[in-house]
Amino acid sequence: MGFKDELKRAARNAVKDVEKEANQTWKIDYKGHVIEVVHQLREEALIIDGITVDSNKRKSLLSHVIPYSKMSGVLELGDGTKHKVSVKLGGYIKFNCIVKVGQNTVLNQSLKLDFLPWTHREKIVSAIQQQVQTHNKIVDDRLPDDEYFYDENQPRMDAGLFDRIIDDAPTPLFAKKLLKLFRKQLSNPIDKTRKATYDEIIFDNIATYRDQFIELFQQAEWNEELVQQEALWLLEHAAHREVVKFAITVLGCTACEEYKDLLFTLGMHEEFTSYVVFALDDGTKEANHEIWKLAQSVHGWGKIAAVEQLEARTPEIKKWLLTKGCESTVPSEYLAYMCAIKGELAVALYEETISKDLYDGIGLIIQTLLHEDIEPDIEDYLFENAVLFRFVNQARIHCTTLEDMNPLMTINEFLNHEEIWVERSEDGWKQQERISIQQVLQPILNDLKTT
Repeated sequence: MGFKDELKRAARNAVKDVEKEANQTWKIDYKGHVIEVVHQLREEALIIDGITVDSNKRKSLLSHVIPYSKMSGVLELGDGTKHKVSVKLGGYIKFNCIVKVGQNTVLNQSLKLDFLPWTHREKIVSAIQQQVQTHNKIVDDRLPDDEYFYDENQPRMDAGLFDRIIDDAPTPLFAKKLLKLFRKQLSNPIDKTRKATYDEIIFDNIATYRDQFIELFQQAEWNEELVQQEALWLLEHAAHREVVKFAITVLGCTACEEYKDLLFTLGMHEEFTSYVVFALDDGTKEANHEIWKLAQSVHGWGKIAAVEQLEARTPEIKKWLLTKGCESTVPSEYLAYMCAIKGELAVALYEETISKDLYDGIGLIIQTLLHEDIEPDIEDYLFENAVLFRFVNQARIHCTTLEDMNPLMTINEFLNHEEIWVERSEDGWKQQERISIQQVLQPILNDLKTT
C-alpha cells in the first residue's frame, strides 16, 4: 500500500472513530410522552412520540466547529395544552444536551468526548475466546478490526501471512519510544497514559520492530507484576490486532505460566500464533509440548510458525511431523523440508516396514521436495540418505491404489527428467543411485498400470 493510500485509510478510520464517539441518543419520558434526541456526526434529530419534528443536517465535518445547534417542536399533552420542546446541543470542551419543555429543563447532560481508540469497538480477545468456547477451534479467521486494518480496495490476507511478508524497515527509535510510553503507563495506569501507548502501538506493525523491541525490553528492569497487569489490560481492551500482538509479546517477556491457557487460546487464531509461540517458549515451562499441541490445532501460516519453533524431542512428535506435519492450507513447500529434518525421515525409512500413515505422510513430503525448482541441498539430502530408494522399496507393500501412485509418479518424472540429469552427468554416484531406484520403481508402476 502506497503512502497516499495509507493516509487515506488513516483519515477514513479517524472519521469512523469520531462517528462512533459522537453518536449519542437521549430519551426522556415526559408525562406519558417520549422525547428522543439523536445526535450523529452528520445529522441531529428531535423525535416526539416516534415522529421526527425537527432535524439538522451537516454538510461537512467542519460544521461541528459551530459551538451549538438548536432544534424545536411542539408537544401536545392529554389535556389539549401545547408546549414548546427546545433542544440545545454542543459545546467546545464538553458535549452538552439541554432539553426544555416550556420553561422547565427536563434534561441537562454533559459528555466528555475522550475518543479512546478501544471504545465503541468489538474486542478481539473476547471474540476469539467466544469462538473457541463455542466450536473448540477457529472456524472464521476474520477479526473485528478487518475494516480498520485493510484498505477498502485491499483484499484480506490469510491470517498470519502479512507479518511474514512485510519487509518495511523499522521506524527509527520507534521501539525505544514505545518502551518509554509503556513505562509511563506502568507508573500511572490511567486512560491518558494507556491511550498514549495504545495510539503508538497501532501506528506501526509490530512485525517490523519486534526483535528490537524484545531485546530492549529484556535488557531493561521492570516490575513484572505491573507489566503483566497492563499487558492483560491491553488484551482485555484491544480492538486492534497490533495491540494484541504487542500485549502477547510483553507477556511473553515475563514468567507467564499462569496465563498459558489464555495464550494458547489466542494462538489458535493464526494471526497470533507466532507471537504466542514466542510467549510460550520464553515465558512458560514445558513450552515444547504446548507448542506441539498448538501446531496440531492450526493449519496455515500459524502451523508454519509453530513447526519452526517445535523441537522433535519424542518419537511421537517425530512421527507427527512425518505423518501430519506437512498437511496444511498453505503450500506444503513451506513445511516439507522442516518436517523431513526434524522428523528424521531418513531414519524412519531405515525400518524394514513402516505404517501406511507414515508411508502416506512421507510420500507427501517427497512429492513436495521433488518440486521442479528443487534446491541442490534438498537433492543431496534425498540421495545421501537413500530416501528415494528406501521409500520406493516400501511402496511394494503400501502402493495399492491409484492415489498411492502419486508420489511414485513424481519420483519417476524426476528420475526421467533428462535436463536435470545432464547437469549431473559427471556425478557417477548419483547416476548409479538413479538407476538403482528406477530398477525397483519401474516394476511397481508396471504392475499398477495393469491392475
